[in-house]
Amino acid sequence: MVRRLAQVPVLVRVLCPVVAAVVVAVLVVAAGREAPQAAPVGASEVLGAVSTSTTTVSSAAESVSSAVPTTTSVSSAAKSASSSSVPRPAAVTAPAKTEARVEAPWFAGRVGGATQVISVVGAGGSSATLSTWQKSGNDWAQVIGGVAAKVGSPGISGSYGESSSATPAGVFGITGAFGRQADPGAGVSYFQLDSSDWWVSDVNSPDYNTHQRCARGTCPFNESTSENLIEHGAVYDYALVMGVNSQRVPGAGSAFFVHVTNGAPTAGCVAVPAGTLVSIMRWVRPGTVIALSPR
Repeated sequence: MVRRLAQVPVLVRVLCPVVAAVVVAVLVVAAGREAPQAAPVGASEVLGAVSTSTTTVSSAAESVSSAVPTTTSVSSAAKSASSSSVPRPAAVTAPAKTEARVEAPWFAGRVGGATQVISVVGAGGSSATLSTWQKSGNDWAQVIGGVAAKVGSPGISGSYGESSSATPAGVFGITGAFGRQADPGAGVSYFQLDSSDWWVSDVNSPDYNTHQRCARGTCPFNESTSENLIEHGAVYDYALVMGVNSQRVPGAGSAFFVHVTNGAPTAGCVAVPAGTLVSIMRWVRPGTVIALSPR
């Protein structure tokens, strides 16, 4: 018998006593009514009552089950609390390493060991662009850039001399400075002009292409072919001397300067605004060179 009951499904073993109890209750209620004849109870009604009772019992079981938290619910709550209280660190992406490529200026291979360079590049006719550069280690940095300049009316050329107004192309040392105004703090030797200052352009003089001092009418060179510097006015308020024709070859050119512009083409010099020139004069040092190119 025990073995047979064990073979009966659990649901049936649970429901049979419930069904029996419901049937007995229905019969008792029917017998207690004062009716001439008790109405027979249909099988469908009994099954409906059984179904209702079964649902009630199941709901009660579910309520009890929900009142007792399961291991899974506790575990989920713990995970939720853990994830909310301890935020997951965001992924960190290493910044991309970039290296700015700085190209060497056009004159870099032409100036030897010079570390300060005044660059002048022709822009057509008597127009040019001036910039200054400083070298540190192997790197060049622009100090002053993009300044409009004036040069000789033929522009910058390798063909220059006493009979030409072209500005010389090439690389030359800055050998000194002068001006009608007081020394603004030049980084190279400076002299302030008076009426006795000359630049000799007499090709027959042993003093050709040098600075000399003498009173007008007493000079040992041809004054008419040389420059009395102060008489040139404001363009020589400030000037840097370019070491063009440093060997003083007669006729190879003289009196090449970087001076103050008046807006007109020069006679072979480079001209820039006074403020720019003063800044350059304060920046230059012995060893500074000027590099000039037609383009």
